[in-house]
Amino acid sequence: MLPFYRGAAIILIILLIPFSGPAQSDTPAVRDRIVVGGPLDVAPYTYFDRSGVYTGFSVDIMRAAGEILGIDNVLFYPASQDENLKALIQGELDCIHFVRYTSHLARDFTFAAIYLESPSVIFVQSKRYDMANQEDLEGKKIAILKEDPAYKRLRLLGKHYFFTVDHYAEAFRLLWEGQVDAYIGERLSGLRYLGKSGLDERFKIIGTGVAVSQFGVLVRKDQHELAQTLKSAFREIDKSGQQARIFQQWFGEGRHPQPVLSHRFIRWIMIFVGASLLVATIVLGWNLLLQRELQLKAIAIEKAVLDKKIMEEKSRFEAIVQSMTQGLMLVDPQGQIAYLNAHGAQYLGRRVEDLLNHPLSVVNDYILNKVEEPEILRRKLEHAELNPTRPSVLEYTMTATKRQDIRLKFFPVRDLSGNYAGRGILLEDITHERAVERLKSEFVSIASHELRTPMTSILGFSELMLIKNLPMDVVKRYTTQIHNEAERLTRILNDMLDISYLESGEGILEKKQIRIVDLVNEVVENFRAQLKNRRDLQVCISGAPQTVMADQDKITQVLWNLLSNADKYSANGREVLIDVLERRQADPEWGINMEELDIILPAVELKVTDFGQGIPQDQLSMIFIPFHRVETEVHTIRGTGLGLAIVKRIVEAHGGRVWAFSEPGKQTVFSVLLPVERT
Repeated sequence: MLPFYRGAAIILIILLIPFSGPAQSDTPAVRDRIVVGGPLDVAPYTYFDRSGVYTGFSVDIMRAAGEILGIDNVLFYPASQDENLKALIQGELDCIHFVRYTSHLARDFTFAAIYLESPSVIFVQSKRYDMANQEDLEGKKIAILKEDPAYKRLRLLGKHYFFTVDHYAEAFRLLWEGQVDAYIGERLSGLRYLGKSGLDERFKIIGTGVAVSQFGVLVRKDQHELAQTLKSAFREIDKSGQQARIFQQWFGEGRHPQPVLSHRFIRWIMIFVGASLLVATIVLGWNLLLQRELQLKAIAIEKAVLDKKIMEEKSRFEAIVQSMTQGLMLVDPQGQIAYLNAHGAQYLGRRVEDLLNHPLSVVNDYILNKVEEPEILRRKLEHAELNPTRPSVLEYTMTATKRQDIRLKFFPVRDLSGNYAGRGILLEDITHERAVERLKSEFVSIASHELRTPMTSILGFSELMLIKNLPMDVVKRYTTQIHNEAERLTRILNDMLDISYLESGEGILEKKQIRIVDLVNEVVENFRAQLKNRRDLQVCISGAPQTVMADQDKITQVLWNLLSNADKYSANGREVLIDVLERRQADPEWGINMEELDIILPAVELKVTDFGQGIPQDQLSMIFIPFHRVETEVHTIRGTGLGLAIVKRIVEAHGGRVWAFSEPGKQTVFSVLLPVERT
C-alpha cells in the first residue's frame, strides 16, 4: 500500500491531465520574416532536390525555429560561404545557417546557436588492411575538406600529405582511384552519400573520431536581440523534442528527445504501465529469453573470434606475399586470375586491377607481344596449360622497353583434402642471373685466349733459350720478348683484379685535393714518352677548375685507359685530342637525367677524341660492359674488354658520369664528368 499522501497526489495529477495543454514558448516573434543564407550543396544538411526545392536537415531546423518565433516567411538564399558572409555584413541577410564553428568566425561574428555536433572520421577503402587507426595515417596521403577541424590538429601531430578538396564527393573519388590513402570528413554526410550512391561496400570507417565539427547559426555582432531570440528558439526546439525528430527523419540515428513539460504526467503513466507489462513478460518468459540470449551471445562470440582469426590470417598472408621478391599469381580451376601480388604485376608490366578476375590468356597474350621468339614460348605455354596438375618452368626475355629475363614456375594448388583447387605461378626476375652467366662465359673465353697467348710466347722463348746455345743478340731479343709478354700478362691480370675489386664495392677511394690540369699534363707526358713520337697528343685547357677532390691514382688510371684505347683504335699518324673544360651548365648532348645534374654540377669534363674507325651505333651502349669487345674489321687489336668497364666504375665511384659518342669512320669521343667540390 502506498502512503495516503502519495495516493492523493497521483489521483490529483490524473484529474488535472485533461485540463493540461501543451506548453507554449515564451519567446515572442520579433519580425514578420527572416532572410537566411546557407550553403548550396552539403547533403543531407542543405541541397536542392530533384524538383528544385531547397531542403535538408538544417533547412527543416531553421523552419522549425521560424515556427517557434511565429515567423511565417523564412526566406533562404543559398550561396557560397564567402558570398553569404559578404551579404551578411552588408545587411542583405539576417543570418547564415549550417556554418562550421571556427575561432576566426567567432571573433568577427556571433554564433547564435550551435545545433549540431558531428565527428570527423577516417574513411578508407574496404580492402585496406594496413590501416586500422589514426596512428596509421602518418606518412600517408589524406584528402580533407579545407575547413575541417581535423586538418589543423593532424598537421601538429605528425607527418601527413594533405589534399584539400571542396566537396566530399571529390574526396571519395580520389580515394577510390587510389590517389589518396584516406579521407577525413564529417561522418553523417559521408555515410549518407555512400548509401545514396550505392558505395557502402567500397569504403569503411577506421579508428575513432579525429575531431568534432560544430554547426550553428551565424549573425552579425551588432544583432544582439536577434542572436538572443534565435538562441531561445533553438532551446525550445531541443526541449520539445522537435530537433530530435528532425534528426531521426534525416539520419535515423539516435537522439532521444526530451518530452514537453505538459506531457510528462501522461508519459509517466505510460512508462508505469509499460514497465508493468514488461516485468510480467520478463517473468513469464525469463527462462526462454535467457537461454536464447546465451545461445546468441555464444554464436556472436564464436563468430567474432572466427572473423578476427580470419582477418589476422588474411593480413598475415597479404603481408608475407607482398614482401616476396618474386611475383605470385593464383589461378582458379576455371582459368581466372584470383590473386596477384604487386611484384607479379610489376614483372608483367600491368596493374593488379587490370588482371584480377580476367582469364590467364590475357597475360599470355600480353607476354607474347613483348618477347623474343614468341612462337616457341606460345608452344611452351600451351603445353603448360594442357597439363595444369604438373609443375613446369618457362623462361622468356622481355624486349619491349628494356631487356629483362623472367622465369615462370607453374605449380598445382590443392585443398586440405588433396583435391585440385587451381594453379600458382611464381614470376622471378633472372636478368642479373643471366648477366652473371654471360659474364662467366665471356670471362672464360677472354681468359682462355688472352692469357694463353702471352704464356705461349713466354714458354716458347724460354724453352728455346734452355735447349739451344744462342748468340747474345738473339738471347737479348728473346729475353725482351719474354719481358714484354710478362708485362702484358701482368696488365691482363691487374685488369681482372681491378674489375673484380670495383664490382665487389670494397674499393675505398683515397680522395684529396688535386690539380686536374697538372694531372692531365703529367699523364699525357708519360703516355707521349711511351708512344715514341708515333702520334701527336694535343691538350686544350678551357677554364677548368684549379682543384678537384679525387683519388689521384684512380683518375690517372682512367686517363691512361682512355688514351690507350684512343691510341689502339686511331689511324696511324693521326693526332689524339685531350680537352679539359669547366662545366657549370648541362649540355643537351650529354644525355644525362636532369635530376642527376644538380648533384654533379659544377664539374670538370675530360674529353678524349680519336680519329679512327669509330664504334658502330648498335654496339655503343655495350662498350662499358665487362669483357665486351667491339667487333670491327680489324681483328689484330688485343685487349680483354675490361679497360672501359674499369673507367666507368672508377668515374661513378667519384659521383661522376662517363659516356661516348662516335661517328663510324670519322671519330670517337669519350667524355668524363667529375664533380667539383662545392665551397
